Amino acid sequence: MIDAMEAWCNTYKPIVNHLDPDASFDDGNGGIMFETYGAEEVYVRRTARVDPQRVWTYVDGDGGTFIVSGMHFVNRIGYFITELPAVGDVPQIEVSQD
Repeated sequence: MIDAMEAWCNTYKPIVNHLDPDASFDDGNGGIMFETYGAEEVYVRRTARVDPQRVWTYVDGDGGTFIVSGMHFVNRIGYFITELPAVGDVPQIEVSQD
């Protein structure tokens, strides 16, 4: 059975973090999470200015951790940038803690 994170990856196709060879969420092809500071945050902000629908935020919520569309600051853990943009009202994606 496919989990929500895997379905999100298959749908939106997150890009590999080319700035950090040890980035989180590595599926064997490279990590896909960008940090919330330094050069990685600068890269995410530049992407958000040009194409905000391709930026997603990994957040810590009351009921777990989630991926939400857009660049957010409260409770952020990291960012993702996808090849395909969010379209319309995209629900938050719960990240399982296996």
